[in-house]
Amino acid sequence: MQKVLVENNIFLPQVVQLIQEGHKATIIARGNSMRPFIEDGRDKLVFGEVDGLAVGDVILAEVTEGHFVCHRIEKMENGMVTMRGDGNVTGTEVFPVANVRAKLVQVVRKGKLYTLSTSRTWKCYSAVWPKLLNLATRRTPAYHSALTPERSDNSFNSLTPKEVEQSENLNNSIT
Repeated sequence: MQKVLVENNIFLPQVVQLIQEGHKATIIARGNSMRPFIEDGRDKLVFGEVDGLAVGDVILAEVTEGHFVCHRIEKMENGMVTMRGDGNVTGTEVFPVANVRAKLVQVVRKGKLYTLSTSRTWKCYSAVWPKLLNLATRRTPAYHSALTPERSDNSFNSLTPKEVEQSENLNNSIT
């Protein structure tokens, strides 16, 4: 089967429209911000309608107009959602709950289907990993510098103009 590459700003609004019509949409994971549990180019992500949200859920959100991010909910309060990628030591996105467009309902990894609502493995990831990441980053200041030695501020939020351009031009694969 031939793969077609489509830019995110064209592809993801179409995915959201299908989900809003009651369909599920499957996309191939792109990027490394959800490592170690979602791997770039390997895992397929199945999104469905938002039928309720909780801390630990992985969602697709339009954090600003036309800019979509798939990360895990870290906090919800006062109508706002804070989310962060599993692999992101620092850097979160904060936006109104109304900007949540879809919820991750299944992951296909190495041919095995994980349904997030029933999979003990994924429930464990969702509950334990964010707590471990927070504990590690709070207790070990050296953790930051070890991950980002080339950045004096030890922050994943500080992107160079080239990095911003590259992240905005990431493509999704449709099979």
